[in-house]
This record gives sequence, structure tokens and C-alpha cells, in this order.
Amino acid sequence: MRRTLYRRFTAPLPLAGAALACALILALSVWSQELAAPASSQEIFRHVKYLASDELTGRGVGTPGIALARDYISGEFAKYGLKPGGDGAGYRQEFDVAVGVAVKPPSRLALDGHALALDREWTPLGLSANGAIEAPLVFAGYGISAKGYDDYAGLDVKDKVVVVLRYEPPPRDSDSPFRKPPSYSSHAVLRTKATNARAHGALAMILVDLDQREGDPLITPAASLARSHPSLVAVQVKAGTLEKLLESHGIRIRALKEQIDRDGKPASMAIGNARAKLQVTLEEIRERTDNVVGILPGRDPGLAAESIVVGAHYDHLGFGHFGAREAKSAGQIHHGADDNASGTAVLLEVARRLGHLPLKPARTIVFVAFSGEELGLFGSRRFVERFPHLSGVRAMLNLDMVGRLRDTRLTVFGARSGDRLSELIDAGAKNLGLLLRHSDDVGRSDHLSFYNKKIPVLHLSTGVHEDYHRPSDTWEKLNIDGMARISDLTLLTLVKLADASDPVNFVALPARPPSAVSAQSSALGVYLGTMPDYGAETTGVRLAGVTDNSPAARAGLREGDVIVKLAGAEIANIEDMTGALSSRKAGEEIEIVVLRMNRPLTLKAILQSRG
Repeated sequence: MRRTLYRRFTAPLPLAGAALACALILALSVWSQELAAPASSQEIFRHVKYLASDELTGRGVGTPGIALARDYISGEFAKYGLKPGGDGAGYRQEFDVAVGVAVKPPSRLALDGHALALDREWTPLGLSANGAIEAPLVFAGYGISAKGYDDYAGLDVKDKVVVVLRYEPPPRDSDSPFRKPPSYSSHAVLRTKATNARAHGALAMILVDLDQREGDPLITPAASLARSHPSLVAVQVKAGTLEKLLESHGIRIRALKEQIDRDGKPASMAIGNARAKLQVTLEEIRERTDNVVGILPGRDPGLAAESIVVGAHYDHLGFGHFGAREAKSAGQIHHGADDNASGTAVLLEVARRLGHLPLKPARTIVFVAFSGEELGLFGSRRFVERFPHLSGVRAMLNLDMVGRLRDTRLTVFGARSGDRLSELIDAGAKNLGLLLRHSDDVGRSDHLSFYNKKIPVLHLSTGVHEDYHRPSDTWEKLNIDGMARISDLTLLTLVKLADASDPVNFVALPARPPSAVSAQSSALGVYLGTMPDYGAETTGVRLAGVTDNSPAARAGLREGDVIVKLAGAEIANIEDMTGALSSRKAGEEIEIVVLRMNRPLTLKAILQSRG
């Protein structure tokens, strides 16, 4: 049933009597002002309809559409009386980010001496490393190492080129590590396959898609990008081309796939004397983009130097060449109404309401519309690295995908990262008739950059749905009245935090954040407890932090360390680190070499079980 779009949210807020008396730390004057200015569903609707319109073409980084969105948000901030908080005297906080790759010469592939035509018969994957390789071919099934299933078991792939199937075997029962399409498990992810191949010693990976569609299409490099790249040359070859080669060696790869799918057992093997000679040259494409920052100064001279940040990312996937759930949707506008025009609209509505209050909150409120989230939290990383007043930030509230409220249920991530956050937001939700579901994880959106700086965080979301990262994520499907209620909760929470006599204190979550290396692959059975800095442009893995009481913390690893060697393996990036951990066992002591202040330091860590 389609939800009402235009009806203003005017449900009375039950704050009288005892509820008002236990309003924690709000000044009565601020409460009364706010209750006189309820949320405007019309304003929220105006924002999302424009931000998710065809005119903005999906707000992809580096496109004219995201520039229109940036200027729109800046204009709204100015209208609400927010002071510019960007570079210089403006609202814009500029940075550059990698948005794709271009295939450059020399890029070539020959199988058994037969040269293949670039773009017609083969293409580099966007996650590929640059390099030239000549080595024997080995068939490694789906290229998966999982509980109860391992394509690499007993297979020698060291210094070889592995041929792997796209996707994963069908699940045989409810305990299977695999999933039915289109909801594939992490084992089907191209980056996971490449990382696993690299961990087993392969030099390169050739991907083949036997689930053919019309024309046997190749994945474009733009559609196969990864936020971090395995140190492995990786390409895709058309199914028909590869089948002919393998048949000349007596191997029918399609029959092998059918056998694996039917029996649920690997069928990996060497491919006679078949050889591949390949070279890949990719050049990174970078674009300038902007966060939009507006500041509402605090009224209390003694607290105004402290601030509460509220943010939402406004970028999306553009035409879906990177990050889309379905390759066939590349070229179509991915509107991103829920992800994250919804959060941006709520951010703007809260800014409007607070900006019009005669009596401002005691602490400063910083409003940030982040760019680069879809590419790897780059906007929030840029903000926490360069915001001149970060030491005064007392908490951060993030809004990401808040447009599909169902049955008044809202998910909250990170509430346990502050010593009073759960109680504070629970009280506001109760007054507004919202049911909160607290997650044990901190969650993965822009608030994670703040959590890594030991700042308490809250992240609100109404959850993932079938339209996620598809062109069908349009404004008509949003629950506008629900977004108005979430704006109420956001505003009341911000004012409570801003007017508290004492700020909330940071508490490291006992659950491991999803950015920890132990969470990179469900095939991993060990836990180290590092939090990689995914946006760092360095050789090695720079740490944004370590989880308290983890093996990494006990070993002496610190924020800012760059891991360059782990358990004897050279580490160039997060994929190398994931691969190096994949073969280790709980209780094992490993050596870790880090660069600290540009000087090498060797530490020892005892790994724990991930479970």
C-alpha cells in the first residue's frame, strides 16, 4: 500500500506531566519553542522530490547532478541562517576522490599464444592490480574457501593463473554458506574471490560467467571497482572464448560447473599445459567533490566551543556504473531517494527548525552533508581529518536511509558508544511513539569516521529494502510522514545533547565494528581487532584505530600505525591483510611489522577466535 505523501505530521507529542518532568536535560524554553514549530512534511517532500529527481541524475560524484545537489543544500543552509563552515568563507569543503579507472595501453591477453580482442573477448576488472604475468592456467571452481567447501583444497595455484566461475554454488540447505540469487553471499563478491586467489598464491585471476545472458556481456571496469584493491591482476574473459580454449585441453567447463552445482563439491583441476600471458594497465580517474558544512553557533559562551555534529551523505550512484546491485541497470539513473535523499531531507528540515529558534541550543550544532560515502566514507574522513574544531565535537548523529519507516520501527546503531546515549534517545523515541531496535554493531556509514576518532555516535536507519542500489529507489516510495517523525527524534536528541550540563563520554563498543579486518570475509575464523583507514593513500594498511581489549590492542598496535608485514606476508593493502589472516588459527602468535612515525617496529599478537 502506498503511503500518504502530503499529509502534514501533526500528531500531538505526549510530553505533559511526568514525561515533561523527566525530559532529562532540556531547558523548558527550548521545548516550548520546538513544540510550537512541528515538522513540515511539505518541506521534507520538497527536498526529496528534487534531490531524487531525474534532473540530478543520481548525484554521482563528479557529475553535474551532484553539483546541483550541493548548491541546493548550500542555498537551504543560507536560508536557515547557518554560518558557512567549509573552506574559506563558504559552505563547501572540497576534496578529491577516485571515481573510476581507465584502461590504458599496454593492456593485452593471450591464451595459449592466441591474442584476444580487448573489450570484445576480454576486459580488465576494475579491482585489478597493474602488472604483466605469464603463467600456467588452473581451474579453481568458484574460487571460494568457506566452511565445508573449499575450491582450493589440495590445489596448487602458487604462481599460476586461476580460472574462476562468477557467483557461487546454489545452497543445499539452511546451513549452507551460500545464498540463492539475487541475494548472494559475500563469497560471490569479486573482491572476495580475488583476495582468496591472492591468499593462495595465485598471480592472476580470470573470471568467467557461465550464467550467460544475451550477448555474453563483459563486466565493465567501472562496475567492478573495489574500495581497496587486492595485489592481483584480474580480468574477465567471455564464456564462449574460454570454453573453446579449455575444450582444446579436454575440459568442458560448463559440465564442471553443473557437477559442482549438483553435488555441492569442488571440481578444481590443472588445465594441462595451458598458459596465459596478460598485462593490465589501469589509470585511476579522480574527481573533485564537496562536503557542505553549516554551523549554528551555541548560545552559551561557556559551551559554544563544544559541538554536536549531525550529518547525512547526499551522494549516490549516478548512472549505476559502480555499486549497483544489478549489472544490467548500469546506464540507468539510480535515483537514491532513500539512499540518501531521505537523510539529507531530514537533515535540512532539522536545520530549518533549529535555525528559526529564537533561543539556540547551548552548544554549537554542525550540519554536514557528506559526499563520497558510496565510494568509501571519503567525505566524513575528510571532515574528521581537517575540521579545525574536531577536539570540541562531543557527539555525532548520522542519518542514512531513513525514508522507509514501517510500523514505527527504527534501527539505531552506536548508541552504546556513549555512556548515556541509549537512555537519551530511548526517552525521545518513547515520547514520539517510535520503537527503537538497538544494534550491537556500530554500523557502516559516515558516523564510523567519528567513532574511529573516539567520538560517541548515533546512526538512524529504517533499513535496507529491495530497491536498495537499484533505479527503483524513487521518491514515490518514501514514507514522508515517517521522515517527519524521525526529524522530531533527531531534533530532540540534538537539543538534549547540546543542552546537557555534561557531555556524554565515549565508550568503545564490545562488539567488533564491521570495519575490523576480522569482518572482511566470512571465511575468516580469527580476530585481530584492527580498524583500517579505508581511505588512506599509502602502501600498507593504515589503522584508524584498534578495538579495546583486542589482540591488536594487547600487541601494542595504535591508531596511525601502518601494517606492512603480517605473519610473514608483505602487506600492500587491506586485501593482502585479509588474505594473510585467512590461513591463521585462533591461539596462534604472529609477527606484525608496522611503520610508526615512518620507523619500522615489530610487534607480536596472539589471534582470537572470531566467533
